[in-house]
Amino acid sequence: MVIQRVGAVLDRIGLESVRSSPLSVFFILFSAVVIFFASQFPSSDGVGPSFFPIAVSLGIIFFAGIDVLTGSETELEISEFDFKPAAVVAGVLVAYVLVMPLLGFLVSTMVFMPVVLYYSNIHSKLLLAVLSIGFPIALFYIFGRIFLVRLPEGIIPVSRLLPQLPLVVTF
Repeated sequence: MVIQRVGAVLDRIGLESVRSSPLSVFFILFSAVVIFFASQFPSSDGVGPSFFPIAVSLGIIFFAGIDVLTGSETELEISEFDFKPAAVVAGVLVAYVLVMPLLGFLVSTMVFMPVVLYYSNIHSKLLLAVLSIGFPIALFYIFGRIFLVRLPEGIIPVSRLLPQLPLVVTF
């Protein structure tokens, strides 16, 4: 039944527009999987832990769907694209996910950020240092202290060294 519905939708929008934007189709499928797993999170009164992943996934599905429906062709040819930066960032992202349980959110993010920022053409050492240290700390306070999301601490709980800020200061 689901396969028939997907087939009907593909016939309606045209198979050529789906073929012309495989990355958008991948994002739609990946977001659907995220919604499926996030909907199985424990629920609570009001906004629960599944709200944010589902909201982001619905936004991705919306914009990827628009991309599929418009079927716009890109000007960039695949032979002109340099895959080295993307491969390095993808490798660092996999390492980040694998190392985070050991080093914790703060340390692993502070190590991960400079590499991603460097390959995003930010080469100022001062800006790299400020963003690599300040952004993870800001995220820690926002998610760990305001939203009360437990972030991985790692073997050495570096996050416990940060001061407890009053809630007024964090806004």
